[in-house]
Amino acid sequence: SSGINAEYGGSAQFLGNPIISPEQFVHPEIVAKYCEDYMFLECIKFINEVKTGPFAEHSNQLWSISGVATWTKVNGGLIKMYKAEVLAKHPVIQHFVFGSLLSFNPR
Repeated sequence: SSGINAEYGGSAQFLGNPIISPEQFVHPEIVAKYCEDYMFLECIKFINEVKTGPFAEHSNQLWSISGVATWTKVNGGLIKMYKAEVLAKHPVIQHFVFGSLLSFNPR
């Protein structure tokens, strides 16, 4: 879940970015060149360091994201995934601390 958080937050850095397209983040030379500037690419670098084998096999969901046309669609999809896989799960959300920074308004 923390990976999803970093990835969707990191993908937001690419909104409107003309330098790197979604299809490029799987290329090692792009990751190496820009990983210190973009959180999303730092996550990809970490994955590449701890996993072995082809990226498409060990990180299939991320590999499929590289086929999405725009960062706006990537970011929107990752936010939906975060909501479904983290925020909608009671065992996870019950440990969140709500307060002035993260408020809770029951409906």
